[in-house]
Amino acid sequence: MEKLKNFLLFLSVLPFTLFARGGNIANTIAQNANSQIEEAGKSVASVINTLSITMGVLWIVILLLMAFFNIEALKNNAKMIFGALVIIGIVYGLSAAAMS
Repeated sequence: MEKLKNFLLFLSVLPFTLFARGGNIANTIAQNANSQIEEAGKSVASVINTLSITMGVLWIVILLLMAFFNIEALKNNAKMIFGALVIIGIVYGLSAAAMS
């Protein structure tokens, strides 16, 4: 019986808490959902940004090692190497823009 009384008390107080700001409840829910989606998007962009930085640094280290040991392989794969660097740069730029 006590649980039922507490539940009814909760239901009686609920409309006052939902409309406490005097705004529309649908508008409030939409704003809260949009802010949560935006925060989740920024978190995903942060992870992608970190991964692109890591891959870029590893790629540069591998290129330096390749140039040190076999400069001909570096010359033969120059287009692919620069293309990969451009793609990593684009991913980094887009994720950095999405974080702000």
